[in-house]
Amino acid sequence: LLSPLALSILELLDEQPMHPYEMASKMRARHHDEFIRLNFGTLYHSVEVLERNGWILPVEREKEGKRPERTIYKLTDSGREVLTTTLGELLRQPRKEYPHFAAGLMFMHHLTAKQAAAHLHERGETLDVIVGKFQAVLEELLRRGVTRLALIEVEHKIAMLDAEREWVRGLEREINEGKLEWKVGIDSGHEALRRNHGQRAH
Repeated sequence: LLSPLALSILELLDEQPMHPYEMASKMRARHHDEFIRLNFGTLYHSVEVLERNGWILPVEREKEGKRPERTIYKLTDSGREVLTTTLGELLRQPRKEYPHFAAGLMFMHHLTAKQAAAHLHERGETLDVIVGKFQAVLEELLRRGVTRLALIEVEHKIAMLDAEREWVRGLEREINEGKLEWKVGIDSGHEALRRNHGQRAH
């Protein structure tokens, strides 16, 4: 499956031919860098991979003043097919992901309840700031006339962050009120579940 950066390159070239520097500028202007890891090293590497696969082609080179020569690329028919196929897969099929927060939750019983609640409180405050930032970006771009469809990933991001924020605050509240059973350093019954499962298997 294509990386988000490679997908963004194909999407931009589906609009018009351009060189990598222009791609990076448009990605930042459209806030793609909030959703993909963007730097010139990985950008140029992705361009090379896409070209090797025949999904993009160099069409001309331009040079302005003392700036290095820039290669302009265009999307090929096979590249457009890869773009639409990949988009369909991403929208249709949930993918297994490995978020760092889930790892923190998985092992937070190694902290005291007070420590865990404090960390969750701080996360909630950080999420307040992040949600506010994305909401401001969304409102500003909508005011500029950018369509909702062009910003739908920002809307989704806000919804996911807002849901996480509410869940984190609820969990913090349960810990502080003593409603969540807490055994510091104990694997919360997982070992017992494994033993029982093993006995049933035999």
